[in-house]
Amino acid sequence: MEYWDKSILVVDDERAIREIVSDYLEDIGCRPDRATDGVEALEKIVNGSYDAVIMDLNMPGMTGFDVLDKVVLRFPEMPIIVFSGVGVLDKAVEAIRKGAWDFISKPITSFLVFDLTLNRAFERSRLLRENRIYREHLEDEVRKKTEQVLEMNRSLITTQKEIILRLGDVVETRSHETARHVQRVSEYAYLLSILCGINEKDAADIKIASAMHDVGKIVIPDKILNKPGRLTDSEFEIIKQHAVTGYTIFSMSELSVLKLASEIALNHHEQWGGAGYPNGISGESIPLAARITALADVFDAVTHARVYKSAWEIEDACSFIDSQSRVLFDPALVDLFIKNFSMFREIHDRLSD
Repeated sequence: MEYWDKSILVVDDERAIREIVSDYLEDIGCRPDRATDGVEALEKIVNGSYDAVIMDLNMPGMTGFDVLDKVVLRFPEMPIIVFSGVGVLDKAVEAIRKGAWDFISKPITSFLVFDLTLNRAFERSRLLRENRIYREHLEDEVRKKTEQVLEMNRSLITTQKEIILRLGDVVETRSHETARHVQRVSEYAYLLSILCGINEKDAADIKIASAMHDVGKIVIPDKILNKPGRLTDSEFEIIKQHAVTGYTIFSMSELSVLKLASEIALNHHEQWGGAGYPNGISGESIPLAARITALADVFDAVTHARVYKSAWEIEDACSFIDSQSRVLFDPALVDLFIKNFSMFREIHDRLSD
């Protein structure tokens, strides 16, 4: 039986009804409590813990309807069964609309109907409770799984960033570049991205993707890549292939940051004035991320020694960048670089070789 050992509050201003119902509840294994009016019932419901309430509607002072108004939303899983006099079914219907679960007619002529009503109410209560527990458990599992997915995603992103940066280091080490060239270019590119109004997420992507600007050099022969003297025209044509090769390496990736890396690799040697390679595009036809990386790359290149040249003084490098506005570089980016040169110098000094 659904109602075995249930705590049930019986509310009625008629003592005889209270006693008859309470005695019967004891006989069937329940634990009845009593209240003589709506005020007492409300106090007991709020401060107690009942599995169900059986309540008269017509009581002096606070009626059963008033009690329903105050407790239904607060205790949605607690069955409330109301007494309804014979011939006043409309009141029972009104009570059910207010949240009562069922009704029992007075006078009680058959406890069989009483038993069926209790069983039906407690079965519904059990199902509601189980459904709530299931939902709570499901929501908790969803939260846990979501956090696991987010953590896996964070870990994957971190791993991807590390692989990209290390691959960039491999390329630069092979070409005998300075130890921190990739890191500095990334930092310069990130700073310039922020200064020109790019949002944090996109600037962070440029920071990662810019590290791969020269990945195509991995296919250039060592004797050309590390030649200390001036390149011949044919050797320079081979060097120029690294832009397309870098694009090819990443262009088929589904990862947005690697697609960005392919765009940067292809276009970071294009020039604002149109004299760059591989496609000779100019101005704003060059993707912004590539324009940013181009300035960052050249600034770092001229301020550090290479096999074919010595390092420039940083002030000379700044003057060179300024002189190449509208020639090599986007003039708006040059202006930002010059106005905020102290910030770029800080990176240069902090990440010195």
